[in-house]
Amino acid sequence: MKIIKGVKISPGVAIGPIYYFERYKFPIPKNYIKPEERDGELVRLKRATTKAASELSRLRELVLVHLDEVHAKMIDAQLMALTDEEVIKEVEAVVQEEQKNVTWAYFDIMTQYEETLEKTLYIYHKERYIDLRDVKKRVIHHLSAEKQYTAPDLTEPSIFVSKRVSPSDMIHIHHVNAIGIITEIGGFDSHSGILARAFRIPYLSNVLEIDKIKSSEQVILDADEEKIILDANKNVMKEYEKHAKQFSISIKKSLRGQAVHESRDGLPFHILLNAGFLSEVESIEPSIVQGIGLFRTEYQCIESNSILDEDDQFEAYSKVIKNMNGLPVTFRTFDFGRDKFIEMLDLEMFHQDQLFDDWGGISFCLENPSLLNSQLRAFLRSSVHGSIQIMLPMVSSVDEVLKCKEILRDVQIELREEGTAFSEEINLGAMIETKDVMEILDDLAREVDFFSIGTNDLSLFLIGSERKSSLIKNHYHPVMFQAISKIVESAKRSQIPVNVCGEMGSDPYALIGLVAVGIRSVSVSSSAIQQVTEVIRNISIREAELIAEKVLSADNTLEIYTMLNKFYKMNVEPDNAEVK
Repeated sequence: MKIIKGVKISPGVAIGPIYYFERYKFPIPKNYIKPEERDGELVRLKRATTKAASELSRLRELVLVHLDEVHAKMIDAQLMALTDEEVIKEVEAVVQEEQKNVTWAYFDIMTQYEETLEKTLYIYHKERYIDLRDVKKRVIHHLSAEKQYTAPDLTEPSIFVSKRVSPSDMIHIHHVNAIGIITEIGGFDSHSGILARAFRIPYLSNVLEIDKIKSSEQVILDADEEKIILDANKNVMKEYEKHAKQFSISIKKSLRGQAVHESRDGLPFHILLNAGFLSEVESIEPSIVQGIGLFRTEYQCIESNSILDEDDQFEAYSKVIKNMNGLPVTFRTFDFGRDKFIEMLDLEMFHQDQLFDDWGGISFCLENPSLLNSQLRAFLRSSVHGSIQIMLPMVSSVDEVLKCKEILRDVQIELREEGTAFSEEINLGAMIETKDVMEILDDLAREVDFFSIGTNDLSLFLIGSERKSSLIKNHYHPVMFQAISKIVESAKRSQIPVNVCGEMGSDPYALIGLVAVGIRSVSVSSSAIQQVTEVIRNISIREAELIAEKVLSADNTLEIYTMLNKFYKMNVEPDNAEVK
């Protein structure tokens, strides 16, 4: 029996076979063809390049509409590589003269070009190398009969193992038999990590011995204890089968029940749901929460690899609202940061484009007003089915909010003139998650109906690090609690509510610190609802407030963690119930 360690991204236990996935590695069939099969192979090549060209043309339109001509020209370079007559002639010659199948021939010719360009020091040629990689992947995908060449295809319940898992991969494998995830690279606050917790899939990352795992027939994934067990004996396997069954039962239990509306000392507290897919909303009973505090609308675009039109958005939002049975739903406008947009396009070249670095949030929507206009129309049209709020991501100035309010008023006028019904009572809020906005809180509070604190990005702006790293330590950083206290005080002055919708609200110790500095509402993923409910049910808000001064004056992360951990053990853990 061998134990391999990792870092917990999403809790739970799973037992099953391994499905190993390595992107950009193509199993190429290297068989020779008969002379009479040559023409048919060339027809296959023509069909594959035509399909690839059609896909790239659609992507070009998407980029042109939602970015600009400069980025659209990046796709032009791929279209040129795809239709390069010299490449096509060389592939045809190999098929005709050497009688290799067309997939083998195309792979060899493209690889020769790649190797030549990879050796050069010229930036232009390096960029063309990336173009060729993307084109080769796309054409071979269409030449191949089996989908797993470019996308995961789990034919039975399996544990997905790979170097990394992208948000688009996560969405795909969630629907096709993934019972666990093991990767070498990945962070707790990454978008994939957020999705894994939303989908309730056990996930360990920072696993260094992937090669040993991928060759195993069956493994035990214990994300709770941050370990993977290979070649388990019968007794260990039997014990973990019980754990896996208990995990399955706990999921069903956590998605049912009654919402907690107050703390142990009877003070009100709101627990809301974070979601990005209809399936998440459908899987829970609305009674266990008090609404949806964050619906990530861009995740549906990642799922479909396109930006939905107004009617498709209207249908999607209406279904979410109806499923909540009258409880409020807060929709965030599209938050297309660099990482989300390149995942949707699935083009390696965009990973190299540094122009994306400071791009995203509401600024992206304002730069593409037609996109914002159609989304606001969809929001308003769907509002007749229940109670909704609209939230603006990554706000950095009051001017951005004023521009959005102006567009919203124009949309309302359009709908009235069309005779389209919508609710006149829709609140507009701002997400507080940038360093710049911390300097204009009072001005901003006068223009919006609520604040929502995105602790993931706020910690990046205030403390540093990267999303791909684990940011849990930032949950206890003095700067974070000082910033959140400042946001709460500003909101009080303008008498508007504040909600925390980042991962910090899911951390049971950090949650106590949030309560101490004045937070009375959190929005979390479905996997965290049970634990958050347990914390709020067992603590006294008045007692938590007594440690606020110590939290805000603490010198370091360890001091705050120790303080919050002690409070948790005294109030929440069953073994310490007598302390209450």
